[in-house]
Amino acid sequence: MSLMKYRLRTKKTEELVDLAQSGLKEALDLLIEKYYPMVLKISSKYFAPWAEFQDMVQNGLVGFIKAVYYYQSDRSGFTSFAWRSIESEIRSFLTFMNRKKNKMLTDAFSVDSSFGENDEEPSYSIQDTSYSTAKTALIDIIMERIEKHLDKSESEIVEMWLSGYSYKEIQEAVQVNFKKVDNTIQKVKRVIKTKVSSNLLRVFFDQRS
Repeated sequence: MSLMKYRLRTKKTEELVDLAQSGLKEALDLLIEKYYPMVLKISSKYFAPWAEFQDMVQNGLVGFIKAVYYYQSDRSGFTSFAWRSIESEIRSFLTFMNRKKNKMLTDAFSVDSSFGENDEEPSYSIQDTSYSTAKTALIDIIMERIEKHLDKSESEIVEMWLSGYSYKEIQEAVQVNFKKVDNTIQKVKRVIKTKVSSNLLRVFFDQRS
């Protein structure tokens, strides 16, 4: 255990939240450690055969990290605020997974009906990019604060850029030219300067590196 983390253990929760909001990564790490049992407890309340429990836990952690950065002490206690944020994120995830499940079933039916008995089944592969839970939450927070200033294609470009994709990879995925990608990134950098705090950006880029 680092000396910094040891010293932080004597701090009250609200003090840790303030420190995390000011950009202290160790404070965020300690809050996650402290509230992880609560995330597990909330996740265990929900059951869906189409969603893995660990995925619900990860989305609960995203909700918790969002709570850390959105919390305002003059409005409510942190624990109750975090509880609501965790539940909201898990419910949104389950709703998304339910829709995805229904779409997959519909697609599977369409594929099956287009092949004869002697035809080979097509092969599919889904490749998901893995991010740290904290980085995923921070990307969500940043996008929520700037998305209204972007159109749909710009939002796609920016989300991929924040996730670490190169300009070339974004070009190919979104099917736009290099100039469009660069113009969008330069635009969003200007928006971020006015809409996202420097402390939040520092934590994000610490997670990204």
